[in-house]
Amino acid sequence: MILYENMVQGSEEWKSIRAGMPTASCFDKLITSEGAPSKSMQNYAITLACEKFAGKPLDAFEGNAYTERGKLLEDDARRMYSFLNDTDTQQVGFITDDAGTYGCSPDSLIGEDGMLEIKCLKSENHAKAILYFKKNKKLPPDYVQQTQGQMFVTGRAWCDAFFFHPELPRLCIRQTPNQELFAALQLQIDAVTKERDAILLALKDIPKKQEGE
Repeated sequence: MILYENMVQGSEEWKSIRAGMPTASCFDKLITSEGAPSKSMQNYAITLACEKFAGKPLDAFEGNAYTERGKLLEDDARRMYSFLNDTDTQQVGFITDDAGTYGCSPDSLIGEDGMLEIKCLKSENHAKAILYFKKNKKLPPDYVQQTQGQMFVTGRAWCDAFFFHPELPRLCIRQTPNQELFAALQLQIDAVTKERDAILLALKDIPKKQEGE
């Protein structure tokens, strides 16, 4: 594991190192929450190839009012989690496997074994997460690949998904490694990087000056 402890998430340095690399926030493009191959993998491979060719993100989602709200609330959520659990959290920039093949940007590391993934959703989605958990006693599927993916990258023993809204009840769901998902994820990472590299080779093979120009 390679830890970029002092890198600032969202910085140009952070964007550059992630470009062309499968990351946990996009692992839903590789597998479903049940571990089946995702239908989005081919498009994801094309995106990664374009990023690797350019050396930076292209056509990246820059956020909206809800994501900006989430960023503003994240520090409040982190402080609340620390208070409720009487624990310190460590913010880091980026983490990759030893080979730098894939990575993740966790919201915090906790001690030697834990991680924190903060979700500051709009009220409707926050309530849906609570209702799903009350009915099914497990993490909603939308967040499985990311939390499991972060443990896959880092080798950590658990990840707390902490749902925070300043006006609504809080929810914390601890995830532990799912080895079947890990195996499925490894297969799809291998597949998407192979496809990415093939597409990248094709892009590089296009002459700079086209016939008729």
